[in-house]
Amino acid sequence: MASLALAPVLSLLGLLLAGWLFLRWTILTHYDASHRRNPVVQLLFAAVFALSANLLQLLVFEILDIMDPSMRRLNWHFDMVSMLCLLLFILPYYHSYVALAARLQPLRASLGAACLLAAGLFAFWHLGGVVPGIPRGHTRLLTMLEAVSRVGVLGIILVGVLSGYGSVSLPFSYISLFIRPVERAEISAMESQLRHTVDTIAHKRRSMAGLQEEIEVQEANGKTPRRSFFGRVLAAVGGGPQDPRAVLEKLQSEVVALERLRQALHADVIDLKREHQRALQARTSLGHFQNLLGYILSLYCIYRMFASVKALLFGEDMSSDPVSKTLGLVLRVFSGGAVTIDVHTFSQYLTLIFIGFISISSLRGFLKHMERFFTALSAGNATNMVLITSELLGFYTISTMLLLRRQLPHKYRAIINEAIGGEMEFDMLHRWFNSTFLISASLSLLLFYGLLSQKRQEASDRLPLYIMPSQGKPHEQTRRW
Repeated sequence: MASLALAPVLSLLGLLLAGWLFLRWTILTHYDASHRRNPVVQLLFAAVFALSANLLQLLVFEILDIMDPSMRRLNWHFDMVSMLCLLLFILPYYHSYVALAARLQPLRASLGAACLLAAGLFAFWHLGGVVPGIPRGHTRLLTMLEAVSRVGVLGIILVGVLSGYGSVSLPFSYISLFIRPVERAEISAMESQLRHTVDTIAHKRRSMAGLQEEIEVQEANGKTPRRSFFGRVLAAVGGGPQDPRAVLEKLQSEVVALERLRQALHADVIDLKREHQRALQARTSLGHFQNLLGYILSLYCIYRMFASVKALLFGEDMSSDPVSKTLGLVLRVFSGGAVTIDVHTFSQYLTLIFIGFISISSLRGFLKHMERFFTALSAGNATNMVLITSELLGFYTISTMLLLRRQLPHKYRAIINEAIGGEMEFDMLHRWFNSTFLISASLSLLLFYGLLSQKRQEASDRLPLYIMPSQGKPHEQTRRW
C-alpha cells in the first residue's frame, strides 16, 4: 500500500525535475548567467510544468486503468487544487512583487503586490455573467467549478489562437515552396556584423567605466571641473575638452541604441540559421516527406476551418465521442457491414493513442512557441518572461483538458466532471474555441500570404537580368538590390 501511495509522489518529482531541466536547457539558454539566478522562479515554472504534464498523464491512466481508482481520484483533486492556487494566487502575487521590488522597498512591494492581487481576483470574480460560458458567482468565494470555468474560458482563447496559428504555420514550415534559400556566406556576414556590434558595445562600456571612475575620483577630491565661458563655447562646437558627465551620457545613449541593434542582429542570425537548416533538410528524404505532409496538413487546415464554421452555425454533437463515431463509420463503409467488432472496446485503445498524441503535441507545441518568443526577446527580463510563461502554461493545460473531455467515451468523462467540481457549459467552451480558432487561422493566412508575396518579390529582384547587345552573343548581367 505504501508503494502505491509513493508512486504518484515519485511521478510528480520526476516531472518536476523534467520541467526544471527543460527550463535550464532551452528557454534560459537565451539569457546571460546573471538572469538565471532566481531559484524561486525556476521552481514555480517546474511546478506548473509537473502539474500540467501530470493532468494529461492522468487522462491516459484513466483509459488504461493504471493506478488504484481512489488514488487517481485523489491525484486529480490534488492537481486541480494545486494548479488553481498557483495560477490565481502564488504566481500573480510573486509576479507583482518582483515588478514592484525593482522600484520600491520590500515591505511596500509586498503591500502593493497584495493590493494588485486583490484587484485581479475581484475582476476575475466579476467575469461571471459577463463573459458567455462563465457562470455567475453565487457567493463571495468562488467554488471549484466557477474558478475552473473562468480559467478554462481564458485558456481556451489562448488555445484557439495558438491552434489557429499552428494549423497555418506548420504547413508553411514543412512545404519547401516557402523555404527561403540562405547561403552560408550570408550567415557569416551577419555574424561578423553581430560580433562587431558586441565588440563596440564592450569598448564603449569600458570607456564608460573609466569615465565613471574619473568622475568619482574628482568628486572624492572635491575637484568638480568648472570651465570658463569660452571653454563651454569651444566644447559646444567641438573645439575643446568636453565635460566627462556629458560624454558619459552620450556614451550611455549610444550603448542603448547599439543594444537594440544587437538584439535585432541576434534575432536575424537565428532566423537565417533556421532557414539554412530547413533548406538543407528539404533536400533529404525526410524533407520530401515533410513537403508531402505539409500539403496534407494544408488540406486539413482548410477542412478544420470549414468544420469550425459549420459548428458555429449548426452546433456540435456533444453526446458521442468522435473516435467511436469515426471508427464505426469507417467499418461500415469499407466492410459493407461484414466486419463486426465491439466498437466501444476497440475505440478505447484508439482514444488512448489519440489522447496521448494530442496531449504531448499540444504541450510540446505550446512550449515551442514560447521558446521562439523567448528567442525574439532574449535581451528582456528573464524573470518576467518565465513567470508569464508559467501562467500561460497553466491556463493552456486546463483548457486543453476541458477540450479533450469531448474526445473521451462517457465512462471517462465522469472523473473530469468530479475533478472540476460539476458539469460545465462545454458547448459554450467549444463555441469559444471554434470562433477563436477561425479568427486566428484567418489572420494567420493573411499574414503568411503577405510573407509569401514579399519572398516572391525578393526572389524576382535577385533574378538575373539578360541584356541583348547589338553585336555578338547575348551576355548576362546580374542585378542585385
